[in-house]
Amino acid sequence: MKYQKIIDQVKSGNMTRADLDKLKQNAEQKLANGDKDANSVLSAINYAKPIDSYILFMGFCPGADFNERLDVEWKQKGICRFDYLESEHQLERFNSICTGDLVALKKREKFGKTMKLYGHGRVKSVAYDENNIRYLVMEWSNQDEVIEVPLMGANSTVDIKSIEAVESEMPEEFFKWLGK
Repeated sequence: MKYQKIIDQVKSGNMTRADLDKLKQNAEQKLANGDKDANSVLSAINYAKPIDSYILFMGFCPGADFNERLDVEWKQKGICRFDYLESEHQLERFNSICTGDLVALKKREKFGKTMKLYGHGRVKSVAYDENNIRYLVMEWSNQDEVIEVPLMGANSTVDIKSIEAVESEMPEEFFKWLGK
C-alpha cells in the first residue's frame, strides 16, 4: 500500500495530537487533489490514540435546560456530539478530541464554582454522519453515580483539560468516581 509506513506510524500510538493534526491536513489536501489512497491515512487517524491525552468535560443540556438533556440518548447510541456549529471556538475544541480521550458529562451546578458529573466514557473512534458532521464513538461507563466537583474551565459546553491539569485540581472523589 502506498502509505503503509505512515499508517503504521499513526497506529503505533507514538504521535502527538499536533502531529496527527498535521498529518490529517496533509492527507485531506492529497485527497482533495485526487489521491484516493489518502483516505486510508484519514481512516487510520480516526482511530489513532495520541500520546498526549485529554479529558473533555462536555455539557449535555442545550440552553442549560435539564429537560432537554442529551446524555441518555448519547449513552444508548454509544456516541457524543457537539451540534452547536455556530460556536467555532467550541467546535474547534471538540474536533481536537481523539481516540482514547476521556469524556465526562457535566452540568454546571453552582455558577462559577461547581459542576455535577453524570457519566464518563472513552472515545473509541471518530466518525462522521451523513452531513459530514464529526461525532465521537464512545464506550460509556456503566456506573450511574452523579457527583459534584469543582468547576474546571470556562462556562462553555466544551471544556478540554490535560490529564496533568485535572490531576492537580480535582479532588480524590473524582478519581474514585472514574474507578481509578
